[in-house]
Amino acid sequence: MAYDINIQIVPAADYTGMAFYSFGQTRSLGVRGIQKLVNIFAKFLLTPIGTDPTNLEYGTNLTSLIGSNVVLDDAREILDIAVDATVAAIQGFQTGQASVPDDERLASAAVTNYIEVPSGPGFSAQILIRNVSGQQLQLVLPTLEVRQ
Repeated sequence: MAYDINIQIVPAADYTGMAFYSFGQTRSLGVRGIQKLVNIFAKFLLTPIGTDPTNLEYGTNLTSLIGSNVVLDDAREILDIAVDATVAAIQGFQTGQASVPDDERLASAAVTNYIEVPSGPGFSAQILIRNVSGQQLQLVLPTLEVRQ
């Protein structure tokens, strides 16, 4: 079972630009299981499609919302589509790979909390990720600002 480097959320006071995820403030941790699955999910969801030179289909359009002229209701729909695309992609490349353990195999993911931040304007969200072993973990997206 291979380890992955843990991706951690940066405390709000320490944000620099749009960097709200990092490899940690002190030292990186090797993770596996449900945490590794959440890392894989976050990386795919937050990678702008077309920016991975080894696979131009990797990623979603979610990050294109940042600074865009999208109303918050439409942003929710774009988030749902990006989550669905991430689920389909991860399940697609895990299919037929017997080496992926059940605690790292994606069963489902869904937006469980969408919080509009009208003062931004923007939104934050929580996404519940489940593996086939029945474990689940929340992925927290901090406030992503849009223009209206």
